[in-house]
Amino acid sequence: MQSVESMKTDELKSFDSALKSLMAPENRSTPEEAARFGAQLNDRALEILFAASKKLIRSTNDSSINLNATSRLEKEKIIVQATDSYFKQLNLIKANQKSQN
Repeated sequence: MQSVESMKTDELKSFDSALKSLMAPENRSTPEEAARFGAQLNDRALEILFAASKKLIRSTNDSSINLNATSRLEKEKIIVQATDSYFKQLNLIKANQKSQN
């Protein structure tokens, strides 16, 4: 039986890595960034997730999403859409794994 991890696409693995990298000390918010952004992502974290989000959305062939975002708000919207897609795909993998048992 295949593990969930082995069934993930490269794009899902890349998104996983991006999420995990947010906890690295160099990507955490400085006190100044925390004061500026509050609970929002700092600029480094935003760019890390945005890059992984674009890869994931491209892999879904969803042409309705404009990946040429330039503003923070547009990038955040793409990250939200990619996160939604990530969890949908992950749930499908888990469902497929259960049906193989």
